[in-house]
Amino acid sequence: MEKNKLNICCSMGVPSDPQVWSGTPYNLYAELLKNNCLAKAFNSKAFPNKYLQFIINLLNSFYYNHSKDLVRGFLPRYLNAHKVQREIHRSESKLTLHAGSLDLPFYKMPKNQNHYLYIDSTWNLWATQAQSLQGYTQKLIKDAERLAKKSYDQVDHIFSISEYVKKDLVDHYKINQEKITVVGTGLGIIEPYNGIKDYSNGRILFAAKGRFEDKGGFLVLDAFRIALKKNPKLQLTIVGQNEYTKRIDSPNIKTYGFISKEDLQNIFNENSLFVMPAINEQWGLVYLEALACKMPIVGINRNSFPEICDYDNYGYGINDIDPRNLADIIVDAFTKPKRLEDMGLKAQKYCLSKYSWEKTVANIIKKIIELEK
Repeated sequence: MEKNKLNICCSMGVPSDPQVWSGTPYNLYAELLKNNCLAKAFNSKAFPNKYLQFIINLLNSFYYNHSKDLVRGFLPRYLNAHKVQREIHRSESKLTLHAGSLDLPFYKMPKNQNHYLYIDSTWNLWATQAQSLQGYTQKLIKDAERLAKKSYDQVDHIFSISEYVKKDLVDHYKINQEKITVVGTGLGIIEPYNGIKDYSNGRILFAAKGRFEDKGGFLVLDAFRIALKKNPKLQLTIVGQNEYTKRIDSPNIKTYGFISKEDLQNIFNENSLFVMPAINEQWGLVYLEALACKMPIVGINRNSFPEICDYDNYGYGINDIDPRNLADIIVDAFTKPKRLEDMGLKAQKYCLSKYSWEKTVANIIKKIIELEK
């Protein structure tokens, strides 16, 4: 792809920063760089100057009646898209991969440029599954849907993180399925664990950086209290949600705020079952990290979860938001430690063979080469 190097942009930050969007743009950027396919990487957010940004936010806020999530409104998105055009004019390449859709759509599609989109969800999936849209005005919700549709229509090709996102693009947004390629992701910051685990220790992990309710945090707490009555040896570790869990008072529950990578790695290595019954989760790199650490995963059969656990081969899916059903799965899992161990070992092998950023970017490059011929 020497002649067709890619620009990569992201409105959440510069793609070369590993802290942006859980490291997703960085991993795409790093693989493009390694394959000598990178032309330019840039932050597509317009007006980084804080004073100009304040004015834009003020205008945007008035227009959307002080709605939440104003970055989804038309003004910042069109301005971001305009910045993309300016950056491309200064690049050796006219091919651009957008990490996320908040720098799209273009007010008017630029000529002699090709634009590709990598997404983990759609606005429709987010808006219909979020536990609360409180704070979002109807004007913003309507505009976000319209702008999402226009973005998907404008780009030359969409790289979807999963099959369920592809299905929503086809069914809801009426995008031709030939315009979508599912490429998955690699793993996050947690390294695979190669040591031996004790699958009879009753140790359960829930880890989430944010959106405690969306990711099933309260459901886990309710289920754990029920499960603990049947198996008093169970232990639950919760990481990354200090604002919710600091009030928890139970000798069987350990809570942590944001901790170092080394400490987090140790926690993943020590636990035997990962539970995150996410009500609204686009993908969940943390599921892959759990599998890579030989932990079977427990979640709700929606969105990405069935795909990631390979339809219950490497985890347990529940079909409803009922803490009693979740509690039954937790208790049952630890009554059969040999089965849990076998599932964990196979889960790691499956995860490491199927998911990698190297494969994701290789599939993106391959498809773009086909389209550019």
